[in-house]
Amino acid sequence: MGVGSFFVDMKMSYVKQQYRAHGMKSEMVEVDDGATVIRCWVPWQQPESGVWSAGQSDKPVVLFLHDFVADGTLNWENQIGAFTKDFNVYVPDLVFFGGSSSTRSERTEAFQAECMVKMLHALEVYNEVTVVGAGYGGLVAFWMSHLYPKLVEKVLFIATGTHMSRTSQKPLLAEFDYDHVSELLLPTTVKGLRNLASVATSKRVYRLPKFVCKAVLQYFFDKQRHEKIDLLEKMVCGAQKAPPLPQLMQEKSLIIWGENDQMTSLELALKLKLHLGNGTDLVVLNKCGHFPHLENPSTFNRILSNFLNSSSSCDPAHR
Repeated sequence: MGVGSFFVDMKMSYVKQQYRAHGMKSEMVEVDDGATVIRCWVPWQQPESGVWSAGQSDKPVVLFLHDFVADGTLNWENQIGAFTKDFNVYVPDLVFFGGSSSTRSERTEAFQAECMVKMLHALEVYNEVTVVGAGYGGLVAFWMSHLYPKLVEKVLFIATGTHMSRTSQKPLLAEFDYDHVSELLLPTTVKGLRNLASVATSKRVYRLPKFVCKAVLQYFFDKQRHEKIDLLEKMVCGAQKAPPLPQLMQEKSLIIWGENDQMTSLELALKLKLHLGNGTDLVVLNKCGHFPHLENPSTFNRILSNFLNSSSSCDPAHR
């Protein structure tokens, strides 16, 4: 094991310990008769018998769906401690990320949504789920909400470009002389990783040593790279001649965006809000880029908590 891999492994080991400390366990969930395997952190309880078993309490269910970068474990590390006490929290890796994989040929957001629902059903979760989706995970949340309205009660979108077009990211790609979004989202070099970091967050990005960057590339980006490129190629949102997006049936939804998001512009946030209707609030977090749940977790967690515990969305505001 190289020095860079040691640092990355230590970081991930620490994060996983935090999940376990808050009563969660990593499970490999098989669906499609074993054709698809999804790694998911699930609530775990110890009854009086002392035998550990999947938590089936009456607490409300929250499903966190991660962005295209990294995996579920790392994306939601700042939310686990805030919500596992009052909610049954589920944190999966989307298919072809982290520990999840499939031999099926489908690659659309609807396919991901279908897999997430099958996973929840396999874990005996059948209704009244709040889905929190960031970026690409928000696209999956959108299709879950449309295709399974009886399952999804509420949905929160974070920097979710449902109304992207084929030209939406051309200026950003041109900045780095890229021809395709996969070059930005799936870097192969240290320079490419730093390019991604520079536009993904509004915080100052310190220059990690090259050996750490190489380990990050190997751990998060090299695995199932071909399948991830296929996911980008076959996305419905933003595809040429894509049909109009369906309307959602959920009464409660919320949008959170970073004021300085360079990857999905605030214009896309306004288009999503218009599409979802007057019952949906838009909260824009100051001094945040594409990952407000990572860049300002305390404010994000407070807004999410209010959304989860209230009968209506929180008031729109800049925070």
